[in-house]
Amino acid sequence: MRLLIKLTILSVALATHLFAQDDHSAPAPAAEITPSDIAVGYSYLNLGFSGKPAVHLNGVEASGMINLNPSWAATVDGSYVRAGRDPESGHTSSVLSAFAGPVFIVAHRRDMRFLARALAGMTLVDGSVPVNDVYFRGWESRFSWAFGGGIERTLSSSYAVRVNVDYLRAHFMSTSATVQPQNGIRLGVNFVFRLSPRRGSHHIDSQQN
Repeated sequence: MRLLIKLTILSVALATHLFAQDDHSAPAPAAEITPSDIAVGYSYLNLGFSGKPAVHLNGVEASGMINLNPSWAATVDGSYVRAGRDPESGHTSSVLSAFAGPVFIVAHRRDMRFLARALAGMTLVDGSVPVNDVYFRGWESRFSWAFGGGIERTLSSSYAVRVNVDYLRAHFMSTSATVQPQNGIRLGVNFVFRLSPRRGSHHIDSQQN
């Protein structure tokens, strides 16, 4: 949680500095923004499983985003992360997440965008937990949510790199054999492919005008 707060403060500070330096830091006109994109990359999750230290999970993430206007977008996001075998329980752990939600473009300057997002959806947590000194393995699928921010760096008109950091709230069994909230920090590093408007549609619009 402290890491997320520090990164959020740093992003806001950088955005404020960029705005102060150049008047061109205002959001780009809608015509300069591609309507949508898809992203695929690496995902890391630090999740506090009940009854033991936080588990480090690694895996993949995929998302799609639609730019509604220069300030707002909507995204769907999915990830699957997995940890190695726990030496105490002998079991592996994994988390499958599926989210959707709005994205606010905090700042847009030249080849960089600063993003903030709020996500809601489901997580499937598969792991083990000690109950009365005996490890039980199982899975729990429940409503979950996440919020965080990110930085996107444009590489070309079609490609970009995006880094996201989210605070995740999931659920899993506790040592008392009851379902309890589990808190985690999720990091994603993604390669972004931007989908450009169809040229045919643009040509038709030009003829009508």
